Amino acid sequence: MYRTPLILILLAILLTRCTCNQVKENLLPSFNVNIPDINLTVPPLPAILKDEIPVGALKTHINMDSTIKARTSGAFGANSVHFVKLKKMVIKAINPDKSTNLSNFETARMRIYTDTASTDVVVINFPSVYADSITVIPTSSPDISNYLRGANLSYNLFWKNRKVTRKFLKLNVRITVSVQ
Repeated sequence: MYRTPLILILLAILLTRCTCNQVKENLLPSFNVNIPDINLTVPPLPAILKDEIPVGALKTHINMDSTIKARTSGAFGANSVHFVKLKKMVIKAINPDKSTNLSNFETARMRIYTDTASTDVVVINFPSVYADSITVIPTSSPDISNYLRGANLSYNLFWKNRKVTRKFLKLNVRITVSVQ
């Protein structure tokens, strides 16, 4: 009997203490988004290097605003997002063999950037025994929402090898981000 007025009072307090945008932000559901797959080729590394090397500056198309609108029936867009964090990264070697596979690498890291800022999203420690795939679930991840507001995601991968490789190694990288 008194339940309905209490709910209305609580809703009224919420609305008077928050702006319309704050109410919308508080109601935005959290969900996961798969970034389009990244396919890249690591060239042969005929020497073990002391330092990591960049694979190269890369871009992939992403439209976070459209993705959020699709997930929320148009109620929210990219400006309603509190944060976006890396949830999972899966790296799969497409053409591994006994001498060239993911165990050839010691570490890797992914850096995303804009014209004015950059941040390392994940650091990967590879197994020392044969592996054709690795799943990385970071224990902590920076907020990357500001990097995803444009039409493209710019990133660079850096590798440090543990063993030499004699052939081109093709990789598929799948990234899942958590949006809230």
